Amino acid sequence: MISRLPVFPRASRPARTAWGGKCAAAGLLALSLSACTPHLVRGEGWTFQLGRTQGAVRLMPREAFGVCAPTLIGCTVPLGHSCLVMLDRAFFLKGTAYQRAALLAHEVGHCLDGAVLEYGHGGFGREGRVYGAYYASPAEGFAEAFARAYLAKCGLNLAPLGYGEGPACEVPDPREIRPPTAEVRRAGR
Repeated sequence: MISRLPVFPRASRPARTAWGGKCAAAGLLALSLSACTPHLVRGEGWTFQLGRTQGAVRLMPREAFGVCAPTLIGCTVPLGHSCLVMLDRAFFLKGTAYQRAALLAHEVGHCLDGAVLEYGHGGFGREGRVYGAYYASPAEGFAEAFARAYLAKCGLNLAPLGYGEGPACEVPDPREIRPPTAEVRRAGR
C-alpha cells in the first residue's frame, strides 16, 4: 500500500502546513486509500469512539475489502488515531452472537493497537499461538487477547463498540492487555 503513495522529488515536495508533516502524510495516506478503494466509504455500518480513537465499521462482501485479502472475514485499516474496520457482511449478519462479538472485538483490537499502542502489540511476541497458529504473530496475538478480554468484561454486548443497544461497559484498556501467562497457557484459555 505504501508504494502507491505519491513520492515527490525533494524540490517539488509540498510545503509543510501549520499542522506539520505528519498530518500532511496522514492526509496523503487517507487520500491514496480512498483513491485506490473508493468503495470503503460506502455501505452499511456504524462508528465508535473509544477514548481518542475513532473508528468506522463497514459491512461489505469480503471480496470488496480492497486492501486486504478476500480470504479474511475482517480487516482493519489504521489512519492515525482512527481506523476503518471492514467486516464480511454475510459472516457478521448470519453468525452467532459470539461470532459477531469475537470478530468485531478482534478487529477493534487491531485498531487500538495502532492508535493507542503505536503497534507495540502490548509486548506480545509469539505468545498468541496459544489461541491457535493464526495468532502467533504479535499483531494477531494482541488483537485476539484484546477480543478475549473484551468478551470477559462486556460479554456479547456490542453497544460499547457502536453496534446495537445494550448496557454501558468499560472497554478494556489496550495498555493493560498482556501476553497470556503460564497459567493461562496451561489451562488452554
